[in-house]
Amino acid sequence: MAVSNPVAFKPFPVTFWTTVTYIALLVPLIVIHESVPPPPSNPTLDSGLNLTKSWLDLTVISRDYHPFNSRKNDEIHDWLLLELDEIKKRNGANDSSVVVLADNVSNITTANSIFGATSPVGTYFEGTNVIAYIRGKDDPSGRWWEDGTVYSDKIVGKGGVLMNAHYDSVSSGFGATDDGMGCVTLVSLVDYFSRPENQPQRGIVALFNNNEEDGLWGAQAFAHNPLLPFCHTFLNLEGAGAGGRAMLFRSTDAQVTNAYKRTKNPFGTVISSDAFGLGAIRSNTDYIVFDGVFGLRGLDVAFYRPRARYHTNQDDAKHASKASLWHMLSSSLHTMQELSGDTGQTFIGERGDGDRKKVWNGKGTDGVWFDLFGKAFALFNLRTLFAWSLTLLIATPLILLGLTYVLIRKDKYYYFSSRRTAYEGSDLDPVMLGGRRGLVRFPLALVVAGALVVGSAYLITKINPLVIYSNEYTVWAMMISLFYFVFWTIMAGANFVRPSALHRGYAIFWLFTIAWGVLVADTVFEDRFRIAGGYIFVFFHSAAFLASFISLCELFALPTKASFAQRVHDEHEIRDHLAAVPHADDLVSPSRDELDAEDEDDGDDEVESQSPATETTPLVGRGSEETRHTTFATTYRRSILAIVNKTTLNEDAKNLPYAYEQKWSANLPSWVWSIQFLLLGPFFIILAGQNGLTLVSAVSQTGADGSSLLVPYLITAFFSIFLLLPITPFIHRVTHHVPMVLLGVFIATLIYNLAVFPFSEDSRYKIYFQQTIDLDTGTTKVNYAGLQKFVELTIAELPSATGKEIKCATRQGQRPGLVICSYDGSAVPPNVIKSPSNGIPPKKGFSSWLDFNITRSGDETWARFEIDAKDSRSCAIIFEKPISSFVVHSNPPDERFGSIPEGGLTKIKLYRRDWITPWSVDVQWEEDADGVTGIDGRVLCSWDDVNTPGTIPAYDEGVKYAPRWVGLSKYSSGLCEGSKAFKA
Repeated sequence: MAVSNPVAFKPFPVTFWTTVTYIALLVPLIVIHESVPPPPSNPTLDSGLNLTKSWLDLTVISRDYHPFNSRKNDEIHDWLLLELDEIKKRNGANDSSVVVLADNVSNITTANSIFGATSPVGTYFEGTNVIAYIRGKDDPSGRWWEDGTVYSDKIVGKGGVLMNAHYDSVSSGFGATDDGMGCVTLVSLVDYFSRPENQPQRGIVALFNNNEEDGLWGAQAFAHNPLLPFCHTFLNLEGAGAGGRAMLFRSTDAQVTNAYKRTKNPFGTVISSDAFGLGAIRSNTDYIVFDGVFGLRGLDVAFYRPRARYHTNQDDAKHASKASLWHMLSSSLHTMQELSGDTGQTFIGERGDGDRKKVWNGKGTDGVWFDLFGKAFALFNLRTLFAWSLTLLIATPLILLGLTYVLIRKDKYYYFSSRRTAYEGSDLDPVMLGGRRGLVRFPLALVVAGALVVGSAYLITKINPLVIYSNEYTVWAMMISLFYFVFWTIMAGANFVRPSALHRGYAIFWLFTIAWGVLVADTVFEDRFRIAGGYIFVFFHSAAFLASFISLCELFALPTKASFAQRVHDEHEIRDHLAAVPHADDLVSPSRDELDAEDEDDGDDEVESQSPATETTPLVGRGSEETRHTTFATTYRRSILAIVNKTTLNEDAKNLPYAYEQKWSANLPSWVWSIQFLLLGPFFIILAGQNGLTLVSAVSQTGADGSSLLVPYLITAFFSIFLLLPITPFIHRVTHHVPMVLLGVFIATLIYNLAVFPFSEDSRYKIYFQQTIDLDTGTTKVNYAGLQKFVELTIAELPSATGKEIKCATRQGQRPGLVICSYDGSAVPPNVIKSPSNGIPPKKGFSSWLDFNITRSGDETWARFEIDAKDSRSCAIIFEKPISSFVVHSNPPDERFGSIPEGGLTKIKLYRRDWITPWSVDVQWEEDADGVTGIDGRVLCSWDDVNTPGTIPAYDEGVKYAPRWVGLSKYSSGLCEGSKAFKA
């Protein structure tokens, strides 16, 4: 018995292999996406790396809330100093090898925020950074940073590596992953490199900076540290989510990325780096300070999911894992070993910013990078990708056109050929080729199926906009199954009505055309905007080109159109001639050979109708054994017919066309589709699958932040379509079983996505809290920000809001897209300043929380503000009209961070190192057009420490009584803000 071809282009093989391929690739991608590589069984795998010790350190850092404006922040600062000193003692290090510094002198004044501000804001910040310097083998001896030799030629060309994390948390989160894991990783790396056997070749500076959360101020304060000019590269560790894998967020260039490349479990894609560069991601990290302001080259490694726990009380050790900590720790160790051990020419050469007062660090080249299954890491230059893209844009159409020309010359180009005459100059009817059949099916199916998928995104956004918050996979399943079913229905239906052997080829040509058009735009972005995230389109275009090339090469197996037309014409001539031969013995039964030939005929020739009965016709039909009278004519005719039919059947039986497809397609190899699917499918499914999973997870919970509710669904729709493109040229051969199952999946997931409640205890909706107080009048309001529907549900559960009028409105500035609902907070007044006498209501002492004095002489447009606040080291001055300049404690704005805008400033933020030293702020403004020289405004201070219950009772109430599916986060830098008006 003959064995059928297991990869023939027939329903079962196509269904089996395509389904198996998708399952075999998508299941591991999902498993890898949802899991973290396990930590080693030996907690002290490497000398100086102790995972158990690092985990215990994490529990210390994340035990309490420790924002910059809290006493617990000071405790973490002191703990870091003690821990670093203990490491020195334990490793037998002295100041000649390891130096620990408490930087209590670096202050920074800026005239604007380097990111994120909707209006210009001036800031004065006093730093409390902790720094550890580990001397490298190539570093000079002594405390060289104190005598200015850092600027000499002895240091230029060598330098060292900066590794950074911030030790403050937000006021509403314990900071286990943001950025406790980064801090304990740095502590562990200091422990590792301070051991004599692990001394780095180039020096390492470990920066534990403070107050990153309010505006990256600790990193900016490092601008005045003498160790900055020594650093040529950096590794920044951050947490933009609350667990999972530590992702390579972004990188300045390919050379520093190469230091990360060989980590055991790399994870990341250049798409995230491009998203930051294009402004698609609104939050930021210290990376932009080190790269954009200081001119260093380096990497940003961070946790990115889940966002629901980010900046809430679930960012704690309980909801973190040792596996996540180990993933960051192990990748950071390898990266630092590579960066500090590079003694070649990688970081030698003129700086990109041209600053001669800093160590050389050379100029890197833009890179393209992505991981594969979290195990392998691809890295190459962007210029290489651009050259590849440009070559593809020019060469691939020319190659296909050249091959098409050869096929036309050989008379084998069946595409777009509807008919062909058998003989040149003949007036006979042409032979129908059916070469245009299947031309427009693919774009029609793609437009209809794609439109329905995008429409489903709008439908979900309209009915249940946050279902993706905790149900990513049901949204994925709904969109994938919808596209697959609709596309299959159109393509399989069209092929059933009008079968075509060119159906697959036309679909692949359409894929090539679309990919070529996308590649044009992608190449422009690569060249003009240095965007590397389009690498996936380059790979897909390459695959589509090769598949198209194969589709054209298939045609060489076919007969020429002329020979086919002649054969068909000659066959019809013979049959027509024989049908016209006069015969008197039509009633004579055909021979057995003729019967067999007629039974096996494929039905293309019409069957002659039987002669009508006459008076000589027997009443009972003749048996097969009955003897017939024959003549020479009938015998001759039967013999010729048998010869013609048997010859045709013997030829066609070897390779019949599939079903009712064109007869000339009989010689097409049936296995070629498998090569095309291998080119289009596996690698592209991996890239589209893991990028889609990563991006959707990154944005699925950003709707709570005020980001677009539609974007996560559009991204899911795009990748759902993109993921299924490799199967589209072959989908018409898939049996109905898979589409019918997916139809059921679509119906079930659609109903579920429209009806299910979008939040759970594991994926809590994030609502933003702040209490405000007018310290002059004692009026206080409790404010909750979020989507109005869910904010109102939350406020309805709060005892202090019972019977109160709830006012909801949008505000310009922070948290765009969210509604702020407020109510009278007199029932839960804040108690941030302990009353000296029990029984006295807190509001009686509101006015004493903040003191300020304004000095102004006559009609001068200048004034000095002296400001002090109890138990707070964060205040601000808000002006009703712009000021033109300001100086704080004789510190003017640092021009490296931008100058005062032409329109002036309306706000100055103030941060101090201690809790008692008043701020002294000199401001200047312009006289009004109407001659008014005075200025009005408000002085505002914030309080953020809620480690002691009852300090901000409204916040405690929200944490206790809010629904289980709600998590509270800070609205702005202060959980509680109090202000007083002034007139100067």
